Amino acid sequence: MVDAFHALQPYCEGDEITVGTSINIQHRAASPIGARVKAEATLESFDGRFYTLRVTARDDTQQIGHGTVGRATVSVGKFVEKMKNNSH
Repeated sequence: MVDAFHALQPYCEGDEITVGTSINIQHRAASPIGARVKAEATLESFDGRFYTLRVTARDDTQQIGHGTVGRATVSVGKFVEKMKNNSH
């Protein structure tokens, strides 16, 4: 399973990356030790530079969690420059 950062990276341009902005997950059930867990993320919406992904996780027999993850596109160069200016 590819994490959200890597899944969204092909949609970024230049020095852009995505960063997490929110996580809203409900844990629904426990999985036994050694169980294989499969996680999936589906793009639910995109608004400007903000992504919302619908996520689910399940083991071999049941769904163990679900919810949403928010991410935003940022320019690494602009972010680093802003941090340099704020550190004075």
